[in-house]
Amino acid sequence: MIIEFENEVMQKMIPLERHKLFSKIQSGGDLRSFMERHVYAVFDFMSLAKALQNEFAPCSGVWTMPKSNKMARFINEIILCEESDELPSGEYMSHFEMYCMAMDEVHADKTSAMSFMKAVNASGVSTALREATMPNSSRNFLKSTFEVLERGKIHEIAAFFCFGREKCIPLMFQSLLDDMKISESDAPIFYHYLKRHIEVDGDSHGPLALEMMEFICGTDDQMWEESKSAAISAIDCRIAFWDEVAEEIKK
Repeated sequence: MIIEFENEVMQKMIPLERHKLFSKIQSGGDLRSFMERHVYAVFDFMSLAKALQNEFAPCSGVWTMPKSNKMARFINEIILCEESDELPSGEYMSHFEMYCMAMDEVHADKTSAMSFMKAVNASGVSTALREATMPNSSRNFLKSTFEVLERGKIHEIAAFFCFGREKCIPLMFQSLLDDMKISESDAPIFYHYLKRHIEVDGDSHGPLALEMMEFICGTDDQMWEESKSAAISAIDCRIAFWDEVAEEIKK
């Protein structure tokens, strides 16, 4: 089941790997515009991961036995990496903070992103999405993810995470490194961020995310169909996001 499922969904990723956006990043200004929009996708990734952690390794104040020791280990490893990864300097920080540091490095404006995070803490995501100032491309992308999170179907959330994030990020980030006209010496922390995700998502997290899909859906045909729809929707939303970002950079 999973092999057929993966092959069908992976075909939908081809436009992502070859997206026109990557070759449009030709200057420092282009990179700044990209990062000011993509920073919200870093928050988005971490929100999906926390929803999965709540399923497999919940933090309720009273410990209960995991539904799957392997899945608990997997999601906790992702959270460890996402919330307290190690920089080459030996410093520990979340990938969101690392990304913001990379934004500072190239003089991108992180004001809106930090204001959004404050609004999330103060009023919740729904209010922040309605009221915070951010690029339209980022708002639309976040809305699609949080609609899935609010529905609360764990197999749909896992499909969004697996195919809309873990399986496609290494392909996208490698293409971005190959096509953009910004050198590593111009943006070393940004390059480290991209290479780190290519490494962990491609080598270990991606394959384990597929195992998570198998664990959740099992032999339930309806769950597999709903998961496939969610996975394709996640990919379509990413393509739409890149399309909008490319147009915003062009303008």
